[in-house]
Amino acid sequence: MVCINRIMQTNKQYTEARYDNRLQAQTFDWMAQYDEHLTHACTFTLEQFDGDLTAEQAWKQWEKFCKYLNRKLYGNAAKRYDKTLLILATLEGEISCKHLHIHAAIGCIDRDYSFEKLAALINATWREMKWAKHETDIRQYRDTGWFGYILKESVRLDLSSVDLTKSCIPKALQQ
Repeated sequence: MVCINRIMQTNKQYTEARYDNRLQAQTFDWMAQYDEHLTHACTFTLEQFDGDLTAEQAWKQWEKFCKYLNRKLYGNAAKRYDKTLLILATLEGEISCKHLHIHAAIGCIDRDYSFEKLAALINATWREMKWAKHETDIRQYRDTGWFGYILKESVRLDLSSVDLTKSCIPKALQQ
């Protein structure tokens, strides 16, 4: 009986691992379609007030940040006409038991912003959020290697580390 249980458990883990890796590859491919429009590779640290920040809470705060950033950039058009930056994000820290932080790839497709100007706006907006730890790392986006890095903890079936519904995709890029 022990032998059968061990084999069943091994088979289950193998099947889940294959599925997880396939899901990660599909997410990578989905993100890669926006590669040419991305300009910023960012890491944002969240404040862990009581040490019990959940993925759900982190995503809720991220959504507020994205709305505020788009409003600062596009004004009323952000709400009225759904104007948005291209923002692809993942949450890291649950699996590795680190402080939760968000990795994002960001691009502006309809305005001509220098890297420095948009980076300053992103950084300033993040620092205005009350729950944001004032630690950001904003670098020039170079290639899809960034997706490989930000998806390293995304091999979970519950999708708490990658929430595609929290991505911001400009209407011009939606298919």
